[in-house]
Amino acid sequence: MPMPHAPKPEIRLDTSVEMGTLCAFYGGLLTEKQRQALTLYYEEDYSLGEIADQLGCTRQSVHELIARSGEKLRAYEAAVGAAERMRNVEKRLEAAQELLQGLMNQELSTDTRETVAKALGLIEQTIEQEERDHGI
Repeated sequence: MPMPHAPKPEIRLDTSVEMGTLCAFYGGLLTEKQRQALTLYYEEDYSLGEIADQLGCTRQSVHELIARSGEKLRAYEAAVGAAERMRNVEKRLEAAQELLQGLMNQELSTDTRETVAKALGLIEQTIEQEERDHGI
């Protein structure tokens, strides 16, 4: 099977982000070799040849390993949907954050301003925690 041509940079970036997100959610379900190959390829930008040297195998087997591992991650996401649900929660949190920030530009009582500021802080903490936990 011939090796595909290198994808366009924007496609490669989108795939790298997708694989990084899926690895954050489902990487524990892959073997160490699968995780290592995906990390080297998508996050460290190693070539197939460089990964093959590190793993002690051929470029073709690395290509197949990366393809199968990516398919596996996509299948997990299709079945479970955790990454998509997390993206949706993050979007809703960001929308709530924008609404609350809009309130801060209005005339508010001191108590209301403090409550809105606390709510904004909680949203920010939640978003930051999710980014740390899941890398998205």
